[in-house]
Amino acid sequence: MTAPSETNDMIAQYVLGLLEGDEQARFEARLASEPELARQVAALQNNFDALDSTATPETVSADLWSRIESAIDTAPKAAPAANTNRPSRAFSLPRWAGMAAAIVLSLGVGYFGGQSLGPTPQAPLVVAVLVGDDMEPGAIIEAFADDSVRIVPLEALVAPAGSVLEVWTLPDAETGPVSLGTFREASDLVLGGPNLPAPQPDQLYEITLEPAGGSPTGRPTGPILLKGFARAPVI
Repeated sequence: MTAPSETNDMIAQYVLGLLEGDEQARFEARLASEPELARQVAALQNNFDALDSTATPETVSADLWSRIESAIDTAPKAAPAANTNRPSRAFSLPRWAGMAAAIVLSLGVGYFGGQSLGPTPQAPLVVAVLVGDDMEPGAIIEAFADDSVRIVPLEALVAPAGSVLEVWTLPDAETGPVSLGTFREASDLVLGGPNLPAPQPDQLYEITLEPAGGSPTGRPTGPILLKGFARAPVI
């Protein structure tokens, strides 16, 4: 019998398109015979669709990517970690696709170090790993009971001139996407979001590129750079 946590991980990987071959075939066979499993898969797909459908397609200027690359190249570089063979990589755009939510299961409270730009509650209620279209983690979000979120970048997060990065969450389909704040460049920061229900596991978070001052509509309008689902941390 498959453990509930393993089933949840497989649901996330299936919706994100990460199951392949025999593993995908076995999971789809389960979908055909397990109505509750099929319901959970459909619910997760709807969560993604609800937020993605709010972004208005826009024509990207020919020089956008070169301007972004230029901003990244001139951004301060963090010192490399000791004793690591992993090469540093630039932050690539656009980024929107998901990655296995199981990464978060191994993250305990106290894992995240660094200096924040504001007071941080002792323990997050949920943690989300946000990933992009290269299937690599780009940022970690910790969400707290006081509606603040802490952003821990895993890649360079720098907005090009004339734009900002905006953080969104989807408390539920009825409320729709809600902005948690904007920033130009992240090292390790805390944003104080609006008054919302307490964050829950499987809540969607994402970062989009928006015009200076933030989205003009109150909904995501720019390309989705990073997104991921929240999980409760192991305490």
